Amino acid sequence: MTKYLNLIACFLILFFCACIPTYKPHQVIIQDDYVEIKFGRKMSRELLDSIRTAVSEKGINLSYPEIIYDGNKLTRLEIQVIAGNQVGHGITNFVFKGKPFGFRVDNRPTAQVFLKVGELE
Repeated sequence: MTKYLNLIACFLILFFCACIPTYKPHQVIIQDDYVEIKFGRKMSRELLDSIRTAVSEKGINLSYPEIIYDGNKLTRLEIQVIAGNQVGHGITNFVFKGKPFGFRVDNRPTAQVFLKVGELE
């Protein structure tokens, strides 16, 4: 009987651990003809500002109309991206949906979409 109780306890622990959402870390890719930024909850204000500076050197105007932290975790982020003659806008509350939030500017000859803002695949 105790063997089954131990087995059930282990199963419940594994089940609850698997249900806890883990937020994906941020990702920054800046190349000559391709920029992709995926924002994460553990990004500091200084990091956000440094990303804005880095992408501005590629001709991309990035602004943050709203930034809200809960302690040291980013809980709400609003971005506006201007690249070329296109403008994109997105807001996230970092609710776990499995898809990262950010923007992509793809100026490669094979690109189908030049500017994408919001949930990225």
